[in-house]
Amino acid sequence: MTNGTKPARVVAVTQSDPFFTARFFEAFLEERSSDRLDLVEIVLLRNFNESKPALVRRLFQLYGPVDFLRLLGRYVTAAVSDRVGRPRSVEAIAARYGVPVVRLPTINDASYLRTLTARGVDVLLSVAAPEIFRRPALTAVPHVLNVHSGKLPLYRGMMPTFWALQNGDARVVVTVHEMVERLDAGRLVAEFPVDVGVADSAFAVAERAKTVAGREVARLLAAIGTPHWPEPRPIPATREQYHGFPTRDDARRLEARGRRLL
Repeated sequence: MTNGTKPARVVAVTQSDPFFTARFFEAFLEERSSDRLDLVEIVLLRNFNESKPALVRRLFQLYGPVDFLRLLGRYVTAAVSDRVGRPRSVEAIAARYGVPVVRLPTINDASYLRTLTARGVDVLLSVAAPEIFRRPALTAVPHVLNVHSGKLPLYRGMMPTFWALQNGDARVVVTVHEMVERLDAGRLVAEFPVDVGVADSAFAVAERAKTVAGREVARLLAAIGTPHWPEPRPIPATREQYHGFPTRDDARRLEARGRRLL
């Protein structure tokens, strides 16, 4: 474990998309100080831990036909940007900064977890990782942390920015917390507020939350092993709510509040 005299060694676990997780790593890598923070590698898991046809159905059901086509257009634009040297995906951003990318079927692979200790990794960082970390993963390195784009415990679960907008919140909160076997329940390390404009789409708010998270988490992790590392504290047990993936009806209710998805 770092004692403040060497860079904190971080392995990030995420899923690939050119919008949200990509914005996190873009901001994280721009902000990091190489003498305080070493992103050893990025582990990519399967998006939403499901097949591509299942993912397409999930997104189509949420966005509806018109917005789904608009979303598809954004994916195509991002793919073209990658090819012409304007990185948009996690993989392309990692390549630009020389960070290795590893694809795994599961983060709970015992043989992979053993390599973390051997390489002196200090932090296993979940950024929208689409899988439950089991006990071996939770104890593999000194710090196992999750970056959650919602205030806890009010917005436990999936797509917290969506549910905050559904509730009419004027801001969303990025939460960094320790990971335990119960989802989104480990001790709180830090919180970072993100303002919401009245005309912001849900998509734009989610992107901004990831950008703020990337910048602030890079600053936070650079403090590991120093007196500036915050003392973790329990997440309050009041007002706890768990949210699943929103349905098309949920999207319509958000739109009825005057908030666009895209």
